[in-house]
Amino acid sequence: MKVVVGASVSVPPFSAGTALDRVQYVLGLRALGHEAYLLEEVEEDWCLDRHGRRCSYAQSVNRQSFEAVLERFELRDSAWQLVRDGTAGAGMPSGALRRAIDGADLLLNISGHVRSEEVLARVERRAYLDQDPVYTQLWHAAYGADLGLGRHEVLFTVGQRIGHPDSPIPDCGRSWEHTLPPVLPSLWEGRPEARGERFTTVSSWGRYGDLEYGGRSFRSKQPELERFAELPALSGEEFELVLAAAAGDDPAPAGLRAGGWRIRDPSAVAGIDDYRRFIAGSRAEIGIAKGAYVEGRAGWIGDRSCHYLASGKPVLAQSTGLEGLLPVGEGLVTFSTMEQAVEGARAIALDYERHARRAAELAGELFDYRRVLPSLLERAMAPQAPLEATTR
Repeated sequence: MKVVVGASVSVPPFSAGTALDRVQYVLGLRALGHEAYLLEEVEEDWCLDRHGRRCSYAQSVNRQSFEAVLERFELRDSAWQLVRDGTAGAGMPSGALRRAIDGADLLLNISGHVRSEEVLARVERRAYLDQDPVYTQLWHAAYGADLGLGRHEVLFTVGQRIGHPDSPIPDCGRSWEHTLPPVLPSLWEGRPEARGERFTTVSSWGRYGDLEYGGRSFRSKQPELERFAELPALSGEEFELVLAAAAGDDPAPAGLRAGGWRIRDPSAVAGIDDYRRFIAGSRAEIGIAKGAYVEGRAGWIGDRSCHYLASGKPVLAQSTGLEGLLPVGEGLVTFSTMEQAVEGARAIALDYERHARRAAELAGELFDYRRVLPSLLERAMAPQAPLEATTR
């Protein structure tokens, strides 16, 4: 098959974890024998220089970051960054881009990133991949946002409970297929197997504002981080958070520090290999979820948690309703309360080798690209979407 993966990888501030998530779709499809391309669209208004100032596309960190990703993964001949007005771009020649898009079997449109009609009209089939469950559905159903869902033949979501009858989140009158983030073992194997000193994660206060629906609030990550501010002190374990957009005098990070959290600058994971080394040097991940995922019982697991698991690092994850859908308890340990979080951290520390071994097993059983991507392609190319979404 010829597959175009539409995704954002370079919008400042650059996120190495996000870029790796997107790239693994392309690399995984190619490893399976498909002809796969990466397409990113940018707006001139998004273009910033290294000092965060507006600048031309040609001088932007958007372009520089994209080209660095292409070089790192040898994708220069199969990726293109397109300015949406069509005046500029980077990557493969524009003629080769048109040949790649024309008649492509599938556009795998991550978060509906590709909006250009010229691209949408040239592919045979379009699949929307929702990586922001709860937000996507509420933006569309409750806030009337045009996410372009109607331009896609099939809708996927990483929210394993989206579309279920017992979900509090509207399905937008559509069927949702469920999928999981893919990982390439070759990107994570062979990393240092040191136990590491700390439970770690990479986060921000939240890119999205709070939402209201059905008399309930669906909030960002900041309130959830604050709920667990005392987790290090109560558990006796060390916790480290790489936190974006947190000024030194911000009282919220100060509250986390008072509870024992070590907070680091995003420069610690600025590059692809920095990010991988950071995970490899960790004891485990502490996965605090956005409040919307928790309140909405989305059944969400993030791509970063999958990166930890693939590196043989256990994940201590705040519950979003995964229980009963994925195996939890060893390697992947979920919690809802402070008491459960403390218990989970101590359990991982006391029997670390067992949890680390199970983490690697879960990565192979659930998230390996050879398991995730064939199923996704099969359902994306089915003659018509099923009447009711089923968990797969």
